[in-house]
Amino acid sequence: MTDVKVRRENDQHPWDRFDSEAYFKKNYASMRDDDRQILQRMAEFFSAHLEPGQRRYGLDVGPGTNLYPALTMLPFCESIFLWERSLPNITWLRAETQRFRPSWDAFWGQLNRFRKGRAQGDPRLRLARSARLCRGSIFDLPEHSWDMGTMFFVAESITSDYAEFREATRAFVRSLKPGAPFVAAFMEESKGYRVGSYDFPAVPVTIDDIRECLSDVADSKVERIISDDPPLRDGYSGMLLALGLAR
Repeated sequence: MTDVKVRRENDQHPWDRFDSEAYFKKNYASMRDDDRQILQRMAEFFSAHLEPGQRRYGLDVGPGTNLYPALTMLPFCESIFLWERSLPNITWLRAETQRFRPSWDAFWGQLNRFRKGRAQGDPRLRLARSARLCRGSIFDLPEHSWDMGTMFFVAESITSDYAEFREATRAFVRSLKPGAPFVAAFMEESKGYRVGSYDFPAVPVTIDDIRECLSDVADSKVERIISDDPPLRDGYSGMLLALGLAR
């Protein structure tokens, strides 16, 4: 019997033409107030469920040019798997994880304000040793494989098909071991976005959509991040943050 490859709307977009450096400069070259709030919640949540220093395996799905989810997991993990589809993002991550630029120091400092105890060692050296780059689709994640995980602005930002968004979100949670803590962030009511010369899709999700999507795969809470920052771009209404434990 021949396997039939599922053709997804996600496959139709130019992910290998993604302008990684332009995306970094627009979104992560400096820390915003909504970043600060998310970092605080992540640090407190993971610290409440995990002790630092154990031999865990962490997963960040679709990191793109965002290192702060990996930095958040760094004190808790022996290895952090960066699962990324876009070749330009893989190239960017390979260079950045070897010695990340000084702008990330503000993010690391914010995390240390809210963790239980300060993380030990040089974060640049630790990340260079811990990061494991994996090129692959979110839809191909193996199940029950990681001890903690993050997914930031991915599932709703890779397709305009709600069913694919839902499949992607649940694939992320199911890639974690039962009881594994995770944090996932979503653009609320996103209408798509432009990077460089290309337009990329989005699903306009709401807080109720996220809650429904996670309801039978995790024990979670979802909250809206309230910030006075100007929007990063036109076409979205805010940021949603889910903190939970995989079932």
